[in-house]
Amino acid sequence: MLEDGFRSHRYSDILGNLGENGFLTAEDVGKLLKEFTTTQKITFDCISDEKAQIVSEALIDNYQRSKSN
Repeated sequence: MLEDGFRSHRYSDILGNLGENGFLTAEDVGKLLKEFTTTQKITFDCISDEKAQIVSEALIDNYQRSKSN
């Protein structure tokens, strides 16, 4: 899902990368970022379960990439 070698400490960058790779629409990214800035929590209530799974896996992958360096 994330580009090879990509990692970031910013949630917005991770969502942007998923959007650039066609996994999320600009609307999905906007909803997720708005929810995050409003609640200060990562929640997936505003997107489908399938897309929520994609974002979850990308966050885990990103964490593992960041942790290994």
